[in-house]
Amino acid sequence: MAFTYLNIANRIQYAIQGFSSDTFYFGQNQYLYDPSLAPYIDRDLAEAVQSQKGATAFAIYPFNRYTRAELFGGYIHMSESYTNPALQQLAEDYQQSQYGSALFRNGHMAPFGLSLVRETTVFREYGPVAGNTFKITFEGSPAISDNWLSRRTIDGDLRHYKRIVANGVLALRFKGFKSWGRNPDFLYFGGNGEMRGYDYLEFIGQKAFFANAELRFPLIEAMLTPVGVLGGLRGTFFFNMGGGGFNGEKFTVLTTKSEAYSPFLGYSQDLLGNLTPVYGPAFQVSGLRLVDARASYGLGLESFLLGFPMHFDWSWKTLFNRNWEDLRFAADALNQDPSGFTSGSSFFRKVRFSFWIGYDF
Repeated sequence: MAFTYLNIANRIQYAIQGFSSDTFYFGQNQYLYDPSLAPYIDRDLAEAVQSQKGATAFAIYPFNRYTRAELFGGYIHMSESYTNPALQQLAEDYQQSQYGSALFRNGHMAPFGLSLVRETTVFREYGPVAGNTFKITFEGSPAISDNWLSRRTIDGDLRHYKRIVANGVLALRFKGFKSWGRNPDFLYFGGNGEMRGYDYLEFIGQKAFFANAELRFPLIEAMLTPVGVLGGLRGTFFFNMGGGGFNGEKFTVLTTKSEAYSPFLGYSQDLLGNLTPVYGPAFQVSGLRLVDARASYGLGLESFLLGFPMHFDWSWKTLFNRNWEDLRFAADALNQDPSGFTSGSSFFRKVRFSFWIGYDF
């Protein structure tokens, strides 16, 4: 919920906004809680919420028709937690012991920042068709006292669209994010049009990125039906890659170095219920492969049936190296098929169908 006043009567435009918002996501990330709990925590249990309430003021100065600067500042009260109280307490205890402080933020914040924005994108009824857009933002929040959140963040979003023939489009996007300080911010992403084939907001990181390349083309311009003319049908070939990590933790996007790797196979449980991780023998891994990043490719259909941009996607995940996937996802494959006939790469690369509603980037 938000209330906004905007004045564009002069070249220097300004706006004032008061808001209250709750964002739900899935904090199913082993950096947030003890990894030994992973077998017992599914996506429903890992539901988390970020609540923000406050007010923000903006000043907007356009340099020309396409480029502008945006200065902003305000006050926000933020709180983050798992919706399950027991998991929230376990996560707080783990984060305090591992990182010295809680990763979830709770407190007051006085954010300020500056953005540079450029937009030359041309739109049609189905979305962007030509031009480019970028937004580079620096945001900070001072440490007024111990219960005030302090951080610095750089966020960049770059998009380019190349028209092909009349209605075809090659769409490219890169988003990078880095936050540091006493209470760093996070970037949540995944699923839908950001990382197709993965769960919604599956990825989280204080340093993160994702990139998209999509070829979009018309299949049917319009559909004449007994109930009238319905929206057309467009096809998409796509490729995505991205990942996120936490400050102070090693984050390797990809490598070609040879190394010995012992696959994680699961947990063994003693009579007292204590869990001990079980690893297989070490194997030599070589060749190009993603380490902490993930990728996917596939095809999709989009239709504005009933006026909504509905997407039907078929996605295949990949780390670019089947041998590496066999080791990396050995435990998941064994959990699905205890007989051992399903390899880690077969489990990971299994085709996934997704339906979602939303506009393309």
